[in-house]
Amino acid sequence: MRQFSDTAEENMHKEMIMTKKILVPLAEGFEMIEALSIVDVFRRAGAEVDMAAVGESMLVTSSHGVKVMADRYLGDCMQTTYDLIALPGGIPGAENLKNSEQLTSLLQNQNNENRLYGAICASPAVVLEHHGLLAGKIATCHPGFVDKLSCPDYAGEKVVFDKNCVTGRGAGTSIEFALELLAVLMGEEKKREVAKGMAISG
Repeated sequence: MRQFSDTAEENMHKEMIMTKKILVPLAEGFEMIEALSIVDVFRRAGAEVDMAAVGESMLVTSSHGVKVMADRYLGDCMQTTYDLIALPGGIPGAENLKNSEQLTSLLQNQNNENRLYGAICASPAVVLEHHGLLAGKIATCHPGFVDKLSCPDYAGEKVVFDKNCVTGRGAGTSIEFALELLAVLMGEEKKREVAKGMAISG
């Protein structure tokens, strides 16, 4: 993992909230292992995680044909303040996330208020880059989408944390990505605790 900010994590810990609120939007064609790794890791940590359907059905189909029941519709999340918004990748999932005006608004507000957001696989390039949410930030993404990054210099990294944004390379780095998000938001001790429970060494 390559880290490019010395003070962002400290700034994010200034206001300690007992229960962190996490949003994981699910759009048709999402990458299941990426989405559910985030959900699993943060629920193990005691966070409140909303899986929100981006579309007209609460039953969302992954890129490999697995149906997942969301907790709520994205439209019902618009007035909620989230400590983290984390995007899975997948195709056409990332494209569907990109085209959601509601999600774009939530992400822009998240960035403007210096709250944490993240994306993995295709989504850093397809969603964040497209909407200007990587401006002034270093990021990684799936090798197949590197050409869409305005700054691809660190696209070979598994996970990149810069300012208030964490990006991950792909499905194979899903757990590492989720644990890095956890470390940034809830601290290294909580990350170690969850990793130990998952029998992850190191």
